[in-house]
Amino acid sequence: MLSIRRFGSVVLVFALLSRAAVAITAGSTDTFTGSLDNWQKGISNPTYLSVVAGGGPTGAGDSYLQSVADGGGSFGRLTVFNQNQWDSNYLTDGVTSIRMDLLNSGTGSLQVRLGLRNAGGAGYISTTPFPLGVGSGWQSADFSVAESALTAVGSPGGYATFLSSGFALRILHATSTGNLNGTTVVGTLGVDNVTAVPEPSAVVIAGLGGFGIAVVSRRLVRSVRSCRSCRSCRP
Repeated sequence: MLSIRRFGSVVLVFALLSRAAVAITAGSTDTFTGSLDNWQKGISNPTYLSVVAGGGPTGAGDSYLQSVADGGGSFGRLTVFNQNQWDSNYLTDGVTSIRMDLLNSGTGSLQVRLGLRNAGGAGYISTTPFPLGVGSGWQSADFSVAESALTAVGSPGGYATFLSSGFALRILHATSTGNLNGTTVVGTLGVDNVTAVPEPSAVVIAGLGGFGIAVVSRRLVRSVRSCRSCRSCRP
């Protein structure tokens, strides 16, 4: 007979094994604890892209990424990008959106969008921006990565093919969907807790773990029924 203890152990094994089965493993959440977590601008300069040691969403000890734009030249835009851990096929990974905390520390309102850009400059950008007003404090933004929520820029090809061909994830202030470079502005943008939603590990656990629970549950029911009909188990 399959005991309740063994049933719980099997479920635990399914959950643990599922952690190794996800496509996004490292970097599914960027908290900028002491590093830029591979985020960058076109030209490296700590004046315009840096990690602020405190003052993040949870308070004094919470570090975050800060992007600064001076309205002209190489640093005229707030655009930051990551072409390492966020280059992944969101459709097959089960990622539906990218969530993050945002802070406008400048003197003008911002329209923040998510961008996906390939090496040829084409890609997709959030159709609807997240408005970030002056003095609004930290705000939680959730950017859908569903094709229906994005506008194609250039000729990126089919969305599923694009996601599997390599791209850089971008966070940018853009007043329109015309390009993936962003709009020139004088401003300061804080970013923290960039997270894949739902967590890919949770998706796999729900799938594999749920499947395992269903299978083992059926075995447990059959074992209990068999035991009830067996005289050797009776007093």
